[in-house]
Parts: sequence; C-alpha cells; structure tokens
Amino acid sequence: MSTRETLAAKEGLAALLCLALLTALAVVYPLESVVEAAEGQAKAPWIFVGLQQLLRPLPPLWGGLLLPGAAFCFLAWLPWLSRRPPHAVPALGRPGFAELAAWAILAGWALLTAYGFFV
Repeated sequence: MSTRETLAAKEGLAALLCLALLTALAVVYPLESVVEAAEGQAKAPWIFVGLQQLLRPLPPLWGGLLLPGAAFCFLAWLPWLSRRPPHAVPALGRPGFAELAAWAILAGWALLTAYGFFV
C-alpha cells in the first residue's frame, strides 16, 4: 500500500522523465519552417503532424477545431469525471470508461502523428 507522499513522488518523477523525453525529441527533431511538399501541400512540424493528418480527410472546422477541441476538453475534465472519492488514493484495478477513453485519445493522436511523420 502506497502513501500519498510516495504516489506524489512517483508522479513527479514520471513527469520529469516525460519532460526529459520531450526535450530530447525536440533536440533530435527540431522544428523546421513550413516547407512545400512535392504534391503542393505544406508539411507541418513534427508536433503538428497529427493535426495535419486530421485536416487531410476532414473539413477544417471538424479536423482543425471541433475534434481536437473536444478531445482536449475531455482530457481537461477527466479529473472531475472520476467516481472516486476526492481524497482516495487510487488503487491499481480495472480502469473505468473515462480512463480508457483518455488512453484511446492519446493513442489515436500518437498513431496519427507516427503515420504522418513516417509515411
């Protein structure tokens, strides 16, 4: 059984490791200016490749504003969607629907970015 302090320390360490990974990615793959591709479409920097992949098949209102905005709002509201008591220490168990949906959003965005970056 973990205490609140050890969980906070583990989360802090995980956040620092993620920040270090993103910093390393930014050094290895720096942002470049927008370059015209051979087919006449602009190539986005690697950070925005997932958004560019959404804009290819969808209208700009849906692919550039509504879908990413809805995903961001859902991820922002996720702490309030949890059914746990406010001061309960989270236990390792079956994730709820909100947690699974959050992981699906993050995995979908990562797949869109990888597909656009490597294809």
